[in-house]
Amino acid sequence: MTRRHPHPPRHRALLIAAAAAAVLGTAYGCSESAGTDAGAEGGAPLGEDGADDRSVSPADDGASSTIGEAGADASSGDAGDASAADASDAAEAGPPPGPLSPTYVDYDVNHILITGQSNAVANGGIALLSNVQPFTNLMFDTGVMPMTSCDGNGCSSYQTPTAFVPLVESDQFFNYKVETSANGIADEISHLAAQKFDFGARAGYPTKHDVLASMHGRSGNTYWCLRKGFCQYNADRGHLSPFAQGMSEVASAKALAAAAGKTHVVRAVVAIHGESDHYAYVDGTSEFPLPGTDGVPNKIKDYSDGLVEWQQDYEAQIKAITGQAQSVPLFISAISGWTSTRTSALAQLQLDAHIRVPGKVVYVTPAYPLSVLDDCLHFDSTGQRRLGEYFAKAYARVVLGGQKWEPLRPKTISRAGSVVTVTYFVPAPPLTLDTVHVTNPGNFGFDFVDNGTLVAISNVAVTGADTVTITLGAAPSGVNMRLRYAQNQDISPATRCIGPGTVYGGGARGNLRDSDATPSRYGYDLWNWGANFDFVVP
Repeated sequence: MTRRHPHPPRHRALLIAAAAAAVLGTAYGCSESAGTDAGAEGGAPLGEDGADDRSVSPADDGASSTIGEAGADASSGDAGDASAADASDAAEAGPPPGPLSPTYVDYDVNHILITGQSNAVANGGIALLSNVQPFTNLMFDTGVMPMTSCDGNGCSSYQTPTAFVPLVESDQFFNYKVETSANGIADEISHLAAQKFDFGARAGYPTKHDVLASMHGRSGNTYWCLRKGFCQYNADRGHLSPFAQGMSEVASAKALAAAAGKTHVVRAVVAIHGESDHYAYVDGTSEFPLPGTDGVPNKIKDYSDGLVEWQQDYEAQIKAITGQAQSVPLFISAISGWTSTRTSALAQLQLDAHIRVPGKVVYVTPAYPLSVLDDCLHFDSTGQRRLGEYFAKAYARVVLGGQKWEPLRPKTISRAGSVVTVTYFVPAPPLTLDTVHVTNPGNFGFDFVDNGTLVAISNVAVTGADTVTITLGAAPSGVNMRLRYAQNQDISPATRCIGPGTVYGGGARGNLRDSDATPSRYGYDLWNWGANFDFVVP
């Protein structure tokens, strides 16, 4: 049955008031081209939904630019039933009694859809780590990946499930069993529900939070092929639309839950994606601009627009099937590296989408700290499960805690002569520069560009709980200045790779992290690492 967490209206009003205040204050193979290349170094303007953080005009020394904030309440839940008129009571209201959001509505089956390309379907992740379900999390009896006859372009059919079964890893996308991110996501959510949100321990709280994980990713597919409506060239090959498969998963889950007398809700979509579109930008074969899925010509000008559209389409279609009121955020991880250029426009576009639509597209983590396979393209099984736990950490904060999620990213950038100061959104202060878990690519991952030329950096230091100071070798010209972080891919044939550089060559990366001590079900460090970025410096 559906159970609303029992808190009085004034506590819900407090959450709304706080929100308002904060708003103020195979592998990655590229596909055939379907349009002109809209890519440009450093990404594209943020558009109407957010300030263009990369278009700050050059200013005199001492100037500062503020990076867009991602709003306040990014809850995928249920704040909509609290009237703004109740805000007058907020001043008298105390804090919510306990860690669980007062707007949280409990369901028996909490469905998470997973999509993306080869790292979503765990290419090469053959070490099966999650053989036993430690909680009561679920998958379909047809598996986490309920599709058949898959190759580097697509899959042929959907396997309609007949029951829920315990979630364990053993699915096949190609012809071998793999460890996906699914158990990492679901098991860490259940772990955090008990460890941080008092499920099963506090009077009036739910006893558990069961997650159903299902996946409809495709190796090598671009955004066009994964979104609603599908790409024509894969349709012509007779492949099943991934988006349509996802909606079939929602319908199947709803029906199975109802037959078992259980309630069902879709809480989120997870996307592990971006490499194919990155390489298309680099090669001049980008499929952007695309018509919108609503038919508007050239509406989707770049990958950031695509992420915004993707979330909107998922939420609309899911609500049409389930009838739920809860919103459906799109949780994304950033690409972990690339092998042909130093920088990536797409990596910045992923962060742009997070800034543009607060709480809708949620940038969870860069992937460079994750362990990788010797093919230097894919995460190993440990990297898969650890990535899943990162998604779970953000999900728990948003869905269970009713709070926004901000990755470790710049809040402000200022310059005085040769000194650049960056303040950060820091989930768990203080900041630190860690060269043990991620090797130093040079300057701890920072680059300064002066009118198109990389210039010398003499020092990088953490100078506050949320502050990094970068000292240049000399004062810059003041023209077309940019600060970059983890936009530094080594493209030398002998060493180019992705990941942290602790075993293989390492990808685009940096050493800045926070001090997050979130408990991990599987024993991983879950510090938040600095997001890849490329911003204008005033």
